[in-house]
Amino acid sequence: MIIILTQCFPSRVGGIETLMYNIALHLSRSKDVIVLADQQNFKEDNIFDQNEINFSTKRFRGIKFFRNRKKFNELKKIHGLSKIDAVISDSWKSLEVTIDFLKKNKIPVISLAHGNEIIIKNDKHHKRVKKILEHANAIVVNSNYTKNLLNKISNNFKNVKIIYPGINIKKNYIEEYISLNQGSPKLLTLARLEKRKGHALILKSIMNLKKYFPDIQYIIAGEGKELDSIKNKIKEYNLQDNVNLVGTVNENQKNYIFSNTDLMIMPTLDESSSKSIEGFGIAYIEAANFKIPSIASDIGGTPEAVIHNKTGLIIKDIDELDEAIKNLIDNNEDRLTLGQNAKIRAENELNWDIQIKKYNDLIKEIQ
Repeated sequence: MIIILTQCFPSRVGGIETLMYNIALHLSRSKDVIVLADQQNFKEDNIFDQNEINFSTKRFRGIKFFRNRKKFNELKKIHGLSKIDAVISDSWKSLEVTIDFLKKNKIPVISLAHGNEIIIKNDKHHKRVKKILEHANAIVVNSNYTKNLLNKISNNFKNVKIIYPGINIKKNYIEEYISLNQGSPKLLTLARLEKRKGHALILKSIMNLKKYFPDIQYIIAGEGKELDSIKNKIKEYNLQDNVNLVGTVNENQKNYIFSNTDLMIMPTLDESSSKSIEGFGIAYIEAANFKIPSIASDIGGTPEAVIHNKTGLIIKDIDELDEAIKNLIDNNEDRLTLGQNAKIRAENELNWDIQIKKYNDLIKEIQ
């Protein structure tokens, strides 16, 4: 049996939520899986869990202190009834209460590391992260960049593996219509509305590019604390007819948007001083699955998600953004070639059938 400890899980929308769901889903094809997850929204979580038949999910609500202890009690109960082959945690944070128990009972532990949560804030934070991850039997990181962040914390971490997030390859995708403005080309940023995602800089580029492409459309999918700031920029740049603020989208709506998008743009910023960085960027490979190339920045782990001049463009400086967008819009053949390459890479290197084998091999290795 595999236990997944996570604070991030659907019905909540996000990259880590998608990652943890897919780990649970694909492991459950060969193993019994129980997910111990936070309760985010009782109604939506309940609907999601009732529709999931591949694994069992138990939710825990309340303030963080009590949630983690309720999960711990459930973990001990499961341990008393069944053999636990491994515990997989979404990050060191989900292990903090349980790690001593897991070590004492010789239960193998795999902790994931994504980026933000291992940017050290102070000495106390450093000690907490170091202690917990040094007890893990293996650590899975989402990029070489994230692995380097780990090395700054300690050289004593054992068995650090790079496993990129995967995507589900299907022949046919269910699409749910969502209203989009008429016009083209269509550009997309699919991400939480956070400063590091670069929405404000993209909006400035859209304003500059309107003189070349009057009907250009920029789709912003996601919610977050930058929403008001983004709305203000749209008004300031007079882009009301050129920007689609579609909010949070479900998987089928996402499929529809991808099917109507020419280019994925997310030139992330280095906000590490504010403890925010892009460790990889799942949205880039989700776009790749629909033959959509991406424009990304040379920040964090994004150059591993987007391969420069192969699956998209990596810009070294944000001042290059306008030209990069214009070049790919003007050169339809180049854009299609990059998109096709992105699709091939997604299918051959990043599909979940390949990635889950790495997790299964790792579980065997640490037992």
